[in-house]
Amino acid sequence: MSSHSDLATQIVKFGAQTNGRDKLFRLLQYGSKLISWYLQTDQGKLDFLEKLKKLETSMSMTRKLLRFGKSLDFILAALKTIHLSDPVLKLTITMSKLAQSVFLIFDHIIFAHNLGIIKADKEKWSRYSSQCWLFSLILNLLRNSYDILSIISNEAKAQENRQRRGQYVNGGIEHSVTSRKPMGRVQILKKCCYENQPVVLDFVKNMSDLVLPLNSLGKIKVSGGIQGSLGLLSSAIGIATVWSPILKLVP
Repeated sequence: MSSHSDLATQIVKFGAQTNGRDKLFRLLQYGSKLISWYLQTDQGKLDFLEKLKKLETSMSMTRKLLRFGKSLDFILAALKTIHLSDPVLKLTITMSKLAQSVFLIFDHIIFAHNLGIIKADKEKWSRYSSQCWLFSLILNLLRNSYDILSIISNEAKAQENRQRRGQYVNGGIEHSVTSRKPMGRVQILKKCCYENQPVVLDFVKNMSDLVLPLNSLGKIKVSGGIQGSLGLLSSAIGIATVWSPILKLVP
């Protein structure tokens, strides 16, 4: 009974968060895109396909509404990360948050245009929005790569130090045979991935999302199926990090 109560509490907590609802609606949006692509050649599903496209559009508009004003949150977050001691993290995280803020400002303009509040060149602002999103994702991936390389390097050094300590007898220069074999590169990589899941999940999420603005800008051409699949994957990771904050990469 207690487990059911805890689950219900967690669901309520998740639903109360704007970020949680945004990730859930994003999952529905890209899920609709994937199913639409899969059924596009089925003439008997035309009515259902039309409903899916309407659902995808509705989820996109709802997410724009939920994100309204969030650009200020990213600016405030950037003002905090600018004080990070690590220069690489300070640059990549701060610039990424500023790029996300500008991305959302352009997104607000598109949202206001869709509602008929203002008249704007939707194609132009969509292009600017995608460029800012792409820039933010590239910075995120640079940060992820830096984190992963640092983690692997530190683990390799730790393994080397443990091996060296095991080889010396009472601080002397004579060597003894150790019972534990040194870990190989693949083993070290697996260990680092298992012990640093937030970094790995964030890397996968950013890599999945990278295809979406590249496709919007015409840099690559991928099918709706690939867009839907990658959008689903990154959305699922986003939901997991909201559901379990321990999986969220910080700062």
